[in-house]
Amino acid sequence: MKVWLAIPLTIALIVLSVIASTYAHFSVVMPMVLATSLWVAFDSSKLQLSRYKSGISYGPVALFVACALLWIVGFPWYLVMRDKIKSGTAVLKDAPQAGSA
Repeated sequence: MKVWLAIPLTIALIVLSVIASTYAHFSVVMPMVLATSLWVAFDSSKLQLSRYKSGISYGPVALFVACALLWIVGFPWYLVMRDKIKSGTAVLKDAPQAGSA
């Protein structure tokens, strides 16, 4: 997902959670943050995110904790990195450097 989509999606999830909280009479924000952070952990494991060069290239547990604690930054960042991996534009950590022989 491109940055221009990931950030509005993140904001929309927060807004919808706050609205849902008013109708549910309890906070829906924290369960939404934990659920999406859990999804990030499982999905990052499936995508093998730790193989790629990125500031969020960690294992699933570390990614879950980081995303849960700093969700407003970590979740859209993960969505952008996920899009790069899926589209094949992400750079592997051990990829050969251009021009080396």
